[in-house]
Amino acid sequence: MTSAEKGKKGEEEAERFFLGAGYTVLARNYRKPCGEIDLIVQKGDGLVFAEVKRWTSYAEDSLEQGIPQRKIRRIVETSKCYLYEHPQFDGFSIRYDVLFVPGTGRKVHHIQDAFREEG
Repeated sequence: MTSAEKGKKGEEEAERFFLGAGYTVLARNYRKPCGEIDLIVQKGDGLVFAEVKRWTSYAEDSLEQGIPQRKIRRIVETSKCYLYEHPQFDGFSIRYDVLFVPGTGRKVHHIQDAFREEG
């Protein structure tokens, strides 16, 4: 299985995770020149921009360091594009989550509010 196929499977599993938790999936692989957001989901008046990582080699205690600062900046900039294009979400609470999806036999590790816009 290629890394792209593994990534797609991870995103599908993360989507099922969110759906099972009562979220509505608004977009998958939202792309702009400044970056990409794997999943954008909504629950109530909350909007979540989620980064999905296929987790095969991360130790439990090092998951939070799994996303480089450069990637975080790109996710935040891309989320601003999404919000600009979708003014109906003005006033919603915004959160940036990270989901680490295991290879096999382990549960999805969901880190809510994993990072914030600096600013």
